[in-house]
Amino acid sequence: MNHARTILGDTRQRFFASIQRYALLTIEQLVDVARDQQRFSPRSRAAALRHIVARAPIEVTLGRPFAARRRLVRKHFGV
Repeated sequence: MNHARTILGDTRQRFFASIQRYALLTIEQLVDVARDQQRFSPRSRAAALRHIVARAPIEVTLGRPFAARRRLVRKHFGV
């Protein structure tokens, strides 16, 4: 059995670094990042949206799977 570690590609490493970078922001700051198409790259905005979806209250997400939660959160926050 080969248990060699998988090395992430450069693009994926940058995406996960973006996720880490936005971990300490408030939800209001994350919404600002996700909305601002001029200052932030699509990768940064996607990372911010991921945190928004994770932190959104159950009243917004309704306990749905991730893709459905993301749609509900985008509609609720206007992202």
